Amino acid sequence: MPYQDFREWVELLRSAGELREIKAEVDWNKEMATISRNVTGKEGPALLFSNVKGYKDGDFRKVFSGGMAARRRVAMALGLTKDGTYKEIVRTMKERLLKPIKPVVVATGPVKENIVKGKDIDLYKIPVPFLHTLDGGRYIDTACAIVTCDPDTGDINLGTYRGMIADKNHIAKLLATTAHWGNHFAKYRDLGKPMPVAVCYGIDPTLLMCSATPVQHPPGTSEYDFAGGLRGAAVEVVKCETLDLLVPARAEIVVEGWISTDPKDYMMEGPFGEYPGTYGGMASPKPTIEVKCLTYRNNPIYTSNSEGSSPGRWCESPYYVVPMDCALIWNAMESAGVPNVLDVWGNPVTSGPNNVRVKIKKIYRGHAKQAACAIWGTTLAAYTSKNVIVVDDDIDIHNDEDVEWAFSYRTNAEMHDIQFFHICIGSMLDPSIPLDERNTLKYGQGKASRVLIDATVNWELEPEEQYGGKRFPPLCTIPDPEDQALVERRWKEYGID
Repeated sequence: MPYQDFREWVELLRSAGELREIKAEVDWNKEMATISRNVTGKEGPALLFSNVKGYKDGDFRKVFSGGMAARRRVAMALGLTKDGTYKEIVRTMKERLLKPIKPVVVATGPVKENIVKGKDIDLYKIPVPFLHTLDGGRYIDTACAIVTCDPDTGDINLGTYRGMIADKNHIAKLLATTAHWGNHFAKYRDLGKPMPVAVCYGIDPTLLMCSATPVQHPPGTSEYDFAGGLRGAAVEVVKCETLDLLVPARAEIVVEGWISTDPKDYMMEGPFGEYPGTYGGMASPKPTIEVKCLTYRNNPIYTSNSEGSSPGRWCESPYYVVPMDCALIWNAMESAGVPNVLDVWGNPVTSGPNNVRVKIKKIYRGHAKQAACAIWGTTLAAYTSKNVIVVDDDIDIHNDEDVEWAFSYRTNAEMHDIQFFHICIGSMLDPSIPLDERNTLKYGQGKASRVLIDATVNWELEPEEQYGGKRFPPLCTIPDPEDQALVERRWKEYGID
């Protein structure tokens, strides 16, 4: 990789003309987020705010956003050329995720350059932006990795889960039990003990890719292993000051603390402008991190993401989350034994992706249904794959025309090409689901009805003898090779420009 950590990644973007440092004074109260929203919607450069109103003095002065808010920068984060396509990016992620590299524990690292504990902790000293007009507060956890461990096995998990500053030393969190850290939380709750938590800001972009997506890691592994696979080198980790947790040694900032499992200790959180582009998560008491320690580099850079995407108005996460999700979905299908999966894709605007396209070389009846059920049988389905469309190997799933054509002429609802699966786990932030049905305190997660669109040629169609015994007529839009060659030879004679 051409960078070793987040800070080197920032400088790589600067040298490549992919970073703009904003030296004019900018207000953290919505102005910063509005600038980011305008730039990201045009696939503009990453932004480094170095003159935040009210933060000219003190240790925390800089805010970074949009590091991977463009396809070309996602490619760069993987060490590919800037013109790498999403097709190339997904396949690269898929292959590298199958080659994890264990993290390396080091004695210390730059993140230990400054250590603050106890009464000196004040989260408001960090220039956390107010992102959306109706947000419940300043959301500090939008582009970070939250580290927890299983109390039974000691296995580590990293995830990206929203968090709002509740007061100077508390972060209120949205917590779903279907998430990996939610499994950990449930175990600590059964034990009647608080859960140790570390929040890491300013991390290697490959680590953010793994943290922000539902990586399925077997026992004894964590997102550190898979980030190592993506970057082709081990992630250096160091032990926390007050917790028995490992955090990136080169992170910019790390918050250490505990989440009480007793509801009386919960604090108000929400709503928040969420990934569907709408406000989600009602204001209510939620699990809260009590911060006990803060470590950070000299001149630390805090990272933020103005979450939420709608048509023409993207944020950063879809650019890297969607290809990562597609790579994970692809590997999940193959792990479940689904053969001949050739490609996976979904439109990034859905940030999930919610509408997943799967390309297969079909070899038996029911192949498409097997592919969809393999996806829905994993926790990937908590936030992705609400609708799955499966196509044959002659369809380019990165081409909307191809997919629309297959949907139009290879599906017949009467022949069960469109099927519904009800009362499945789903996103508690999906605005199409009634509020009570996505109450995490009541149900642990949201609810979804899922749809399979089998746009492959139905093998129950009768073969047509006049077309060589094929179940689907040949295309009439492709001229015979001889006729095409003739026309190309004579093209200038026709006088058609």
